Amino acid sequence: MFFKKSPTSASIPQAPAASGFDPQRERSVIAEMLLKRSAKLILGRSELEIIRGVCQAIVDVTSHIRLAWTWFGPTDTPTIRPQVYAGPAAAYAESLSIERNLLTRIGPAFTTLEGKSAGPFTVSQLSLFGPWREAARHHGIYHVLALPITSTFNGYSGIFVLYADRDGYFDEVGESLFAALAELFGSLMTVAAERQELQRAAYHDALTGLLNRHAVDLIDRRVYRASVSEPASSILLIDVDRFKSINDRFGHDVGDKALQAVARVLTDALRRGDEIIRWGGEEFLVCLPQTTLPDALKVAEKLRRAVEGITEPEQLTVSIGACEIFTLQHLPQAVGRADEALFKAKSGGRNQVCVLP
Repeated sequence: MFFKKSPTSASIPQAPAASGFDPQRERSVIAEMLLKRSAKLILGRSELEIIRGVCQAIVDVTSHIRLAWTWFGPTDTPTIRPQVYAGPAAAYAESLSIERNLLTRIGPAFTTLEGKSAGPFTVSQLSLFGPWREAARHHGIYHVLALPITSTFNGYSGIFVLYADRDGYFDEVGESLFAALAELFGSLMTVAAERQELQRAAYHDALTGLLNRHAVDLIDRRVYRASVSEPASSILLIDVDRFKSINDRFGHDVGDKALQAVARVLTDALRRGDEIIRWGGEEFLVCLPQTTLPDALKVAEKLRRAVEGITEPEQLTVSIGACEIFTLQHLPQAVGRADEALFKAKSGGRNQVCVLP
């Protein structure tokens, strides 16, 4: 067996006996500490900082809990690694990695990751699961409580795990206080996930999934040059040729699909680290960090040819204006220069790359 519910068999190495252990007092001390520190834990902190503070406060107030850690994220995450942890056995959490496809081999204990509570369980130096042997041998851990962190945010869940140096600890102290903390963590992490999703939505275009103009300030930090000694960056302003005609002849739904196709082709053709923004309508802004103008022109030509491969609802082409970002020039100013180069490409016959020195 990979784990054994407490009480433990006498054949398994036991945790050192704790004289005069009072479970009721232990529970009261932890609860009182959490109440006293609640205002300080919450004030001016992010959700993860609050959870980290709670975990640290627990291990500070009792020497019996050697480690507390949490993980929260998409339910289909293949590998689980502690995100927040505290306690004398923190080194164990730092190296811990749980593969979801091995959960059934680990045993019912980590069905918690599937949203089911398995109750506290004993680990020992004889456990067949390697990390539990390590926990017992090197960190004095003998009893574990794994609790699910549930979330109303679709597709997200988590786990809150506590490790004690006394076998039967969580049976004696009880689970209710820690289960309440897991519920609190779920609320906190749901808020964090919702905020992150809202932020992602604020910076992304709904139709194409690309960044939108709200992301300009973020990208500007990557391409801004404070001195001539810093690497140069370049931008490309891309416009789909005769796009109004596509909307007029085929309808806006078809036009939207054409823009989505262009966005996919551009994204696939760009290098890792390049950024692309839907600048507006049928215009796209490509930012090429640490890319000189000659290299940017090569990228531009690659993108132009890639778009020519789109044939629905008809063959598409783009005109591209390119420029290198000057020292001390912010991105919006450089876009103005790229727009001038784009105008040259449009007035010169379309489906070409023009540059503004």
